[in-house]
Amino acid sequence: MDIKSHNKKVAIIRWNKIHKKEKALINNNPILKARICGYLAGDGNILIRKLNNNPTHYITRFYPDHISLVNSFREAFIKIYKKEPKIKDNGNFFSLTIYSKIVVEDLLKLGNFGKLEWRAPMKILKSKNAKKEWLRAIYDCEGYVGKKQIKIQTVNEKGIGDIKRLLNEFNIDSKNYIYQPKNKKWNIVYILIINKKSERIKFLNEIGFNHTSKMEKLKKIAAIA
Repeated sequence: MDIKSHNKKVAIIRWNKIHKKEKALINNNPILKARICGYLAGDGNILIRKLNNNPTHYITRFYPDHISLVNSFREAFIKIYKKEPKIKDNGNFFSLTIYSKIVVEDLLKLGNFGKLEWRAPMKILKSKNAKKEWLRAIYDCEGYVGKKQIKIQTVNEKGIGDIKRLLNEFNIDSKNYIYQPKNKKWNIVYILIINKKSERIKFLNEIGFNHTSKMEKLKKIAAIA
């Protein structure tokens, strides 16, 4: 065996040992994992970069628009993966980045995270609390609180269906709408709206937000509606 091959073999053995230790440290708390998955479905992505068709970089990213979500994601991520995300303030949004093969592989066991492919990770949504945490996280990212409605929209038809079914489990009534852009090359937008005052109050009490400004707005509207 030449020196180059020997060094490569030694490096592979070393990385396998490191990855084995990282896997052993993973906390499989389904509630916190549900939060992470909800955030990544709403405003995140997972990327595997390749060189000569071989995976070289495994990247998890989250792009929240509020510091409260930075803290919420960071807290869950550290507790689950024992890793500190790299945080950057970009002005009107933040970026949190983690480089880790073990993290990416673990998350992809729960499903895809592309904007047209994400789904509710039903493998870990076995309890009411886990379902609540996932809904709260995705509404943190994609939810809009208006004077007479709570709205969420996405180009992912199956994903919006998952949200509606989970809301139904909390007896929260919602209505589906579809928006077809004039430009046929653009994706159809699937919209889910909670209109009734009683249903919005139910959402407040059952689901709520980690996003502090959205939560404060919903509380004020619920109090005067």
